[in-house]
Amino acid sequence: MARDGAKGLGINSIAKQAGVDKVLIYRYFGSLTEVVKAFGSTGEYWPSPEELVETPEEWKRLGTQQSLHRFFKNYIRSLRARPLTLAIMVWEQVSTSDEVASLEDIRIRTALECFERMSLEADDDCDLTTIVVMIFSAINTLLVKSIKPGSYGGFDLSEDTSWERIDAIIEGMLRGVIPTKEQ
Repeated sequence: MARDGAKGLGINSIAKQAGVDKVLIYRYFGSLTEVVKAFGSTGEYWPSPEELVETPEEWKRLGTQQSLHRFFKNYIRSLRARPLTLAIMVWEQVSTSDEVASLEDIRIRTALECFERMSLEADDDCDLTTIVVMIFSAINTLLVKSIKPGSYGGFDLSEDTSWERIDAIIEGMLRGVIPTKEQ
């Protein structure tokens, strides 16, 4: 997927890469979508809820602001360590295939499980869903841009210091839009 994109992905190319007969792939998986789902469910492709949220009991004490900040920090770290995933995310931006939908479904289910572990709470006037979607969108854009050498908007996204600056802004944004229980 990362190398050949949507048009190059198929059972024949997977069989050739794996060095097996395509009949074997069909026997074990049934279809190309099921192969992609199986790959998408591995830690090689996408971080698990345990990797992103670690110990749920500890997170419940943090509050929504701190929990989200820590989650996004873990998310960035996890995806920066998965260049193959970032390359696939580029491909996903221009494809509407069933395989892309299956990978998106895995990401959404993982995020929902993480948010359940974190026990997020917000006031009725705080649109937490939109806040999370906007921050995810910005992070994903920057992560995808990071696979191409060079800078983006003056940031060298291969440098940890750039990501530390981004992390500080995310933290400030969350403080600005999510009231704490004490406020």
